[in-house]
Amino acid sequence: MGLSPAVNFQRTDGTMKAYSLDFREKILESYLNQEGSVRQLAKRFKVSFRFVWGLINRFRHTGSVAPKPHGGGNPPRINASSLERLRELVTQHPDATLKELCERLETVHHIQSSTSSMYRALDKLWLTRKKKRFTPRSRTVTRSRNSVMTTARKSGPWM
Repeated sequence: MGLSPAVNFQRTDGTMKAYSLDFREKILESYLNQEGSVRQLAKRFKVSFRFVWGLINRFRHTGSVAPKPHGGGNPPRINASSLERLRELVTQHPDATLKELCERLETVHHIQSSTSSMYRALDKLWLTRKKKRFTPRSRTVTRSRNSVMTTARKSGPWM
Protein backbone atom coordinates (compact mmCIF):
# COMPACT_ATOMS: atom_id res chain seq x y z
CA MET A 1 0.00 0.00 0.00
CA GLY A 2 1.62 3.23 -1.13
CA LEU A 3 1.49 6.71 0.26
CA SER A 4 -0.15 9.34 -1.85
CA PRO A 5 0.45 13.10 -2.03
CA ALA A 6 -1.99 15.65 -0.68
CA VAL A 7 -5.14 15.78 -2.77
CA ASN A 8 -5.14 19.36 -4.04
CA PHE A 9 -1.88 20.72 -5.42
CA GLN A 10 -3.48 23.40 -7.58
CA ARG A 11 -3.56 27.06 -6.63
CA THR A 12 -6.53 29.33 -7.15
CA ASP A 13 -4.75 31.05 -10.07
CA GLY A 14 -4.55 27.74 -11.97
CA THR A 15 -0.83 27.11 -11.49
CA MET A 16 0.49 24.06 -9.68
CA LYS A 17 2.06 24.10 -6.22
CA ALA A 18 5.31 22.29 -5.48
CA TYR A 19 5.13 19.00 -3.60
CA SER A 20 5.90 19.40 0.10
CA LEU A 21 9.42 18.86 1.39
CA ASP A 22 8.40 15.95 3.65
CA PHE A 23 6.71 14.20 0.71
CA ARG A 24 9.86 14.63 -1.38
CA GLU A 25 11.97 13.24 1.47
CA LYS A 26 9.69 10.17 1.77
CA ILE A 27 10.18 9.42 -1.93
CA LEU A 28 13.95 9.85 -1.66
CA GLU A 29 14.13 7.75 1.50
CA SER A 30 12.21 4.96 -0.25
CA TYR A 31 14.62 5.12 -3.17
CA LEU A 32 17.70 5.07 -0.91
CA ASN A 33 16.25 2.10 1.01
CA GLN A 34 15.85 0.34 -2.37
CA GLU A 35 12.10 -0.14 -1.92
CA GLY A 36 11.59 -0.17 -5.67
CA SER A 37 12.69 1.20 -9.01
CA VAL A 38 12.04 4.77 -10.09
CA ARG A 39 8.96 3.64 -12.03
CA GLN A 40 7.63 1.60 -9.09
CA LEU A 41 8.11 4.52 -6.71
CA ALA A 42 6.37 6.88 -9.12
CA LYS A 43 3.40 4.53 -9.28
CA ARG A 44 3.42 3.98 -5.51
CA PHE A 45 3.47 7.70 -4.67
CA LYS A 46 1.15 8.60 -7.59
CA VAL A 47 3.58 11.02 -9.22
CA SER A 48 5.26 10.99 -12.61
CA PHE A 49 8.38 9.01 -13.43
CA ARG A 50 10.04 12.27 -14.47
CA PHE A 51 9.38 13.86 -11.07
CA VAL A 52 10.99 10.96 -9.16
CA TRP A 53 13.92 10.81 -11.58
CA GLY A 54 14.44 14.60 -11.32
CA LEU A 55 14.21 14.46 -7.53
CA ILE A 56 16.90 11.78 -7.31
CA ASN A 57 19.05 13.62 -9.83
CA ARG A 58 18.72 16.91 -7.91
CA PHE A 59 19.70 15.14 -4.67
CA ARG A 60 22.77 13.61 -6.34
CA HIS A 61 23.95 16.97 -7.70
CA THR A 62 22.98 19.40 -4.94
CA GLY A 63 22.30 17.27 -1.86
CA SER A 64 18.85 18.84 -1.56
CA VAL A 65 15.34 17.76 -2.53
CA ALA A 66 13.86 21.25 -2.13
CA PRO A 67 12.03 22.61 -5.18
CA LYS A 68 13.85 25.08 -7.40
CA PRO A 69 12.86 28.74 -6.93
CA HIS A 70 10.58 30.25 -9.53
CA GLY A 71 12.46 31.62 -12.52
CA GLY A 72 10.61 34.94 -12.47
CA GLY A 73 9.48 35.20 -16.08
CA ASN A 74 10.12 38.06 -18.47
CA PRO A 75 10.09 41.63 -17.12
CA PRO A 76 7.27 43.82 -18.45
CA ARG A 77 8.08 46.02 -21.47
CA ILE A 78 6.30 48.95 -19.86
CA ASN A 79 7.88 48.98 -16.40
CA ALA A 80 6.70 50.80 -13.28
CA SER A 81 8.63 54.01 -14.10
CA SER A 82 7.03 54.15 -17.57
CA LEU A 83 3.48 53.77 -16.28
CA GLU A 84 3.17 57.46 -15.36
CA ARG A 85 4.36 58.44 -18.84
CA LEU A 86 1.68 56.16 -20.24
CA ARG A 87 -0.95 57.73 -17.99
CA GLU A 88 0.01 61.17 -19.40
CA LEU A 89 -0.26 59.85 -22.96
CA VAL A 90 -3.73 58.47 -22.29
CA THR A 91 -4.76 61.79 -20.73
CA GLN A 92 -3.55 63.65 -23.82
CA HIS A 93 -5.12 61.14 -26.26
CA PRO A 94 -8.12 59.55 -24.53
CA ASP A 95 -9.61 58.06 -27.72
CA ALA A 96 -6.40 56.46 -28.99
CA THR A 97 -6.49 52.75 -29.74
CA LEU A 98 -4.00 50.32 -28.23
CA LYS A 99 -1.98 50.34 -31.44
CA GLU A 100 -1.92 54.14 -31.54
CA LEU A 101 -0.80 54.28 -27.91
CA CYS A 102 2.01 51.81 -28.69
CA GLU A 103 3.14 54.00 -31.59
CA ARG A 104 3.00 57.20 -29.52
CA LEU A 105 4.86 55.61 -26.61
CA GLU A 106 7.59 54.55 -29.02
CA THR A 107 7.92 57.92 -30.76
CA VAL A 108 7.73 60.06 -27.61
CA HIS A 109 9.43 57.90 -24.98
CA HIS A 110 11.34 55.34 -27.13
CA ILE A 111 9.60 52.39 -25.47
CA GLN A 112 8.61 49.66 -27.89
CA SER A 113 5.66 47.48 -26.86
CA SER A 114 3.00 45.22 -28.28
CA THR A 115 -0.72 45.82 -27.98
CA SER A 116 -0.84 42.97 -25.42
CA SER A 117 1.78 44.70 -23.27
CA MET A 118 -0.10 47.97 -23.64
CA TYR A 119 -3.33 46.31 -22.52
CA ARG A 120 -1.65 44.84 -19.42
CA ALA A 121 -0.07 48.21 -18.56
CA LEU A 122 -3.42 50.00 -18.90
CA ASP A 123 -5.00 47.31 -16.76
CA LYS A 124 -2.41 48.02 -14.03
CA LEU A 125 -3.38 51.69 -14.21
CA TRP A 126 -7.08 50.77 -14.02
CA LEU A 127 -7.75 52.52 -17.33
CA THR A 128 -10.42 51.09 -19.61
CA ARG A 129 -10.22 50.96 -23.38
CA LYS A 130 -13.86 51.47 -24.25
CA LYS A 131 -13.91 53.69 -27.31
CA LYS A 132 -16.32 56.15 -28.81
CA ARG A 133 -17.24 55.57 -32.43
CA PHE A 134 -15.05 57.41 -34.91
CA THR A 135 -17.81 57.46 -37.54
CA PRO A 136 -21.45 58.28 -36.99
CA ARG A 137 -23.85 55.37 -36.88
CA SER A 138 -25.39 54.27 -40.12
CA ARG A 139 -28.81 55.77 -40.75
CA THR A 140 -30.09 52.76 -42.65
CA VAL A 141 -32.02 50.45 -40.41
CA THR A 142 -31.61 46.77 -41.04
CA ARG A 143 -34.94 45.12 -41.59
CA SER A 144 -36.11 41.66 -42.32
CA ARG A 145 -37.00 40.84 -45.90
CA ASN A 146 -40.72 40.66 -45.06
CA SER A 147 -40.88 44.19 -43.66
CA VAL A 148 -39.12 45.57 -46.77
CA MET A 149 -41.63 43.86 -49.05
CA THR A 150 -44.53 45.14 -46.97
CA THR A 151 -43.38 48.76 -47.31
CA ALA A 152 -42.77 48.29 -51.05
CA ARG A 153 -46.33 47.07 -51.54
CA LYS A 154 -47.81 50.01 -49.64
CA SER A 155 -45.92 52.58 -51.66
CA GLY A 156 -46.67 51.04 -55.07
CA PRO A 157 -48.50 52.88 -57.91
CA TRP A 158 -51.72 51.03 -57.21
CA MET A 159 -52.29 52.90 -54.00
